[in-house]
Amino acid sequence: MKKRKVTVLLAFCLILLSAVFMYKGEAQAAGAYSIQVNKGTNVVTIFRNGRPDRAFVCSVGSATPIGTFYTPNKLRWHVLDGPSYGQYCTRITGGYLFHSVWYYANGDYASQSYVQYNKLGTTASHGCVRLTVADAKWIYDNCPLGTKVTIIYGSSANDPLGKPEAIKIPAKYGSRGWDPTDPMSGNPYSSLRPSIDVSGAQVTIPYGSSFNVNAGIVARDSLGNDITHRLTSSGTVNTRKTGSYRVTYIITDALGRSASVDVVYTVVDTQKAVIKGVKKSQKKEYNSTLKLRNKIKAYTVDKKNLTKKIQIKIVYPKSSKEKLYKKSTIKLKKLGTYKINYYVTNPNNGLVTKATSKVTVKDTKKPRISGVSSKKTFEYNVVKNLKYGVKAKLVSGKNVSSKIVIKVKEPGSKSYKKLSENLYKKYKFAKTGIYYVQYTVANPYNKKAVAKKETVITVKDTKAPLFTGITATKKAEYKEVWNLKAGVTAKLVSGVNMTSGIVIKVKTPGAKQFQVLNAAAYTKYRFNALGIYMVEYSVTNPNNKNATAVRTMTVTVKDTKAPVISGVKEQQQVSPGDGLELRKDVTAVLLSGKNVTAQMKITVKNPDGSEIEYKDQGEYIFDKAGTYIITYTSVNPDGGATAKAEMTVVVKDEQQISPDNGQKMEAEPELQNGN
Repeated sequence: MKKRKVTVLLAFCLILLSAVFMYKGEAQAAGAYSIQVNKGTNVVTIFRNGRPDRAFVCSVGSATPIGTFYTPNKLRWHVLDGPSYGQYCTRITGGYLFHSVWYYANGDYASQSYVQYNKLGTTASHGCVRLTVADAKWIYDNCPLGTKVTIIYGSSANDPLGKPEAIKIPAKYGSRGWDPTDPMSGNPYSSLRPSIDVSGAQVTIPYGSSFNVNAGIVARDSLGNDITHRLTSSGTVNTRKTGSYRVTYIITDALGRSASVDVVYTVVDTQKAVIKGVKKSQKKEYNSTLKLRNKIKAYTVDKKNLTKKIQIKIVYPKSSKEKLYKKSTIKLKKLGTYKINYYVTNPNNGLVTKATSKVTVKDTKKPRISGVSSKKTFEYNVVKNLKYGVKAKLVSGKNVSSKIVIKVKEPGSKSYKKLSENLYKKYKFAKTGIYYVQYTVANPYNKKAVAKKETVITVKDTKAPLFTGITATKKAEYKEVWNLKAGVTAKLVSGVNMTSGIVIKVKTPGAKQFQVLNAAAYTKYRFNALGIYMVEYSVTNPNNKNATAVRTMTVTVKDTKAPVISGVKEQQQVSPGDGLELRKDVTAVLLSGKNVTAQMKITVKNPDGSEIEYKDQGEYIFDKAGTYIITYTSVNPDGGATAKAEMTVVVKDEQQISPDNGQKMEAEPELQNGN
């Protein structure tokens, strides 16, 4: 093994030496080309007459020298380090060459290292510049000895033509084989071509959608590597216009081999038609007219006009059924929400478009109030239901009577007062004068739409006045004096005092007519007759001459006081056995003059204390000495009042009677024993 290495090394040195001499003789034979090797990017750029002509991908090594060199010699097959072998070798300087990726066997085209081949484009050599067979052959064939080679360590900015791609050899081809770029006959890759797979393309394109010309297209190079990114195409697809479009796809791989395929794309209308001008929601007044087709239009996406094909169906308020409607206008006679459904069918695909307008119908105008009179007249203190007969309805007929607000401005008040339901149902007109009753009701759908009506109510007290202090029947004493108006008052129902307007009339016993009394007469009226007096009180309501209150008092006048007994002496003296006419000159008379003497009772109280009633008309005999009490009693037959009068009768013996004057004489004093 050592001997073989020495031999190889010796041969390599001889080649270098011969190359040096060869360079000296051929340096001036260089053509129009110059070569730049960029170690930083692993790119070889060929310049023709100073202008970039083509570029190759390569693999350099860290030992690749930097500088300017001139190619000294070329070798068709040459042994490399390893040993390994390369094709189309062009020396740069010393042991550094342009050559193909190395082979395991000299002259064996099927022994190239695929691992090293796939490293092209990266730093991978021991210092030589590795190329594909095709690129190494191009330099070998086109760049004569003495060609200038400049090796730099730059960036992509130093690569005017960019960095080409090298075809990769998939693992399915093994670890060694032919260089795919080798033009030698017998290369198994020479019959391979790139391919374009369009089976994944979506050839039917919805109108208006976005279109990616490469979507679903897969391009592979001659060895089956995915090179879709290198795919080019010609032809356009306008997704805004229906129809068929042809697109040609072209691919050229790193081997320079090309493939192309045509795909026909069809832009179709897959969408529903569009209905424009339909308001999603509308508010309309009750009984108004709605134009159903006004500014309503329908189009397909490709602008085909379908307006005349629009069909209208309506779901009425409080209904769930849809009804076909053929007219272009509708009278909105129902409150609630109408669903106006517009339908149109796209003739391109049969898809149906539906657009709905919800039309809310409200009655927002002022309500109508009925049953309110402009003027009324009520009696004082009357109780009324102020809402009785009053109704309110919307224009649509909906009853809003429950929403009526009632306010009252009473006599003397400056403002209205809102009444609750309890108050207005039993409202009492407790004042006379002018009341203003205001009825207002707002439309519940429009608080600003308020209806108002007012009635003017005049409250009067037109009833007969009311008397107080008059007793239906009374009794009066004969000759008694009364103030017939004392305690008597008269008022209107409203409380106005009418006492001063009272008229008093009297009809005396036996009289046929009443006599009107003036104030002087009725304040000191004397009942001068026995019997029944009729006292009439009357007063007229000044607001109504026909409303007169009349009250009558019956006064029965009697003489009920004790009679007056006259003619009774206070004292008389008689002798035993004398008699007196006890009734003589004695009378009993009532105040009215009626003589009741005959009914007078006489009782005699004897000296012994016994009493007897004297009924005789003759004399009464005083047969015992002593004092007699004669009592005269007279009873008023109309009232039971009793009058009494007494007379004392003293009966004495004659010795006790003074002969001169009949007066009682004092007896001489008896002598008392012991005096």
